[in-house]
Amino acid sequence: MKRDIVIVLVSLALGFMVGRGCVKTPPCEAPEVRVDTLTVRDTIVAYKPVLAVRRVVDTMKVPVPVRDTDTVFVQLPREQLEWTDSLATVWVSGYRPAVDSVRHYTATQIITVTERTPAPRWALGIQAGVGAGRAGLTPYVGVGVTYNLLPLTR
Repeated sequence: MKRDIVIVLVSLALGFMVGRGCVKTPPCEAPEVRVDTLTVRDTIVAYKPVLAVRRVVDTMKVPVPVRDTDTVFVQLPREQLEWTDSLATVWVSGYRPAVDSVRHYTATQIITVTERTPAPRWALGIQAGVGAGRAGLTPYVGVGVTYNLLPLTR
């Protein structure tokens, strides 16, 4: 009986001393860093965008056939139109230019960095099990100190 108590006390003292030595040293295992990158491509369609700037760049002579024998040269203005949006700018030039639609391809990157640190090996917590006492082996529920043999991460 006394021998069991001595073994329990020596085990507790030894565990306490080992535990104090671990607290002073930094953790041996480096944290695990995991980086996830997600690229999302979105298409925004703008039908008939609003005109921002219209200017005449120059004029051009265009031959226009009149009947089979005559040709008339007509002066036509060459225009440059500009549409501006928060995502794109569109330029079109020519005679009576027009844009039917514009597609914006935007890309968004979402980067998630996760760092997993190892959990402490020593812990204080609620325990249940079998304990050695004056009456021999009896059920035990109480507060105790534990040491994790396998490295855990949080």
